Amino acid sequence: MQQGVDSRAMLTVFLTNMPRLFLLAVAGAMMGSGLSLITALIASQNACYVSETKYYIEFDEERYKARDYYNAFTWNEAIRGDEILGRAMERLGAGYDRRQVEKMITAAILSDVRYLTVTVRGQDADRVETVKEALAAALEEFGMIKREFDSIYKIKDEEIELEEIPYFGWRAAVLGAAIAVGIGSFVTAFRFCQGSVFYTKQDIAARLAIPVYGMTLQPEGRGAQKSALARRQAELLEGGLRMLTEQYGEIVLVDASDGQEALAFVANITERGLNNSECFRVYDRKADTSVIQDTAFVAVIPFGRTYREKITDEIQYVQLRGGRVVGAVLVQAQTWWMRFYYAQGRS
Repeated sequence: MQQGVDSRAMLTVFLTNMPRLFLLAVAGAMMGSGLSLITALIASQNACYVSETKYYIEFDEERYKARDYYNAFTWNEAIRGDEILGRAMERLGAGYDRRQVEKMITAAILSDVRYLTVTVRGQDADRVETVKEALAAALEEFGMIKREFDSIYKIKDEEIELEEIPYFGWRAAVLGAAIAVGIGSFVTAFRFCQGSVFYTKQDIAARLAIPVYGMTLQPEGRGAQKSALARRQAELLEGGLRMLTEQYGEIVLVDASDGQEALAFVANITERGLNNSECFRVYDRKADTSVIQDTAFVAVIPFGRTYREKITDEIQYVQLRGGRVVGAVLVQAQTWWMRFYYAQGRS
């Protein structure tokens, strides 16, 4: 049966993972900024020299349709034609290839059709200067011979400069941080919703359909007073184990870590005086070869570890041999995690 998502547990997982997500954000920001810097450095090695020349176009007053015809697209076609580029190539001579020169030039009408901006871009500053001058002469000649124009002439001639390669460091850092946090959040949510990790007693009861007799908490540190949460959970665990010992003469503990979690749990409850008459023992699959028909088993499940599939296999193995898994205990729960969880209203 599909179980619902414990939204409080999910929120607690995200809250307790905030430091990790913050570190991911820092790493993502550094990676994004670094990649942006590398890209800018690579691009700077192939930086071109750029020259912009602005022209003013005087249209023939009797030919108004020419204003509609000569737009940005038309000028890019016209400036590469024989009437402009062809004449410019005559001035440039045999040392210049027409196809290469075509790639160097761009024409643009920014707003007003009377203002034409011609950009020349190339790897060599002298060649850019030569192409610009030849193109200017051809363009002005084009304005004199075409009936649509009265004239075309320069109004602004920018100096040739090495193009500036933009470095979007902050943008790349923010984007890298956002991607890293997004991936981290997705992985956290996916891992939680998958249900292979147990965080609460409710998780165990819902996923494995067995009662939970209590849980143990990790030590809070030397000299620290026992919190109300720790005292309450200790009382619940004591009551749960008392019920088990009253119902069954012997309780066998099973885990999916070759008995390590079960042995630690036995040591814990023995130290606290809860293992009355040594009622609890750890199941050893190799040593316990005898029939375990009707023996009561309790699954020992560690907090915050991928464990559902592993413990399910152990439970099924016990059940196939005739044993009864009567419940489970959650062990080594993080005290501060549980404080977050119960502070949201659970009890």
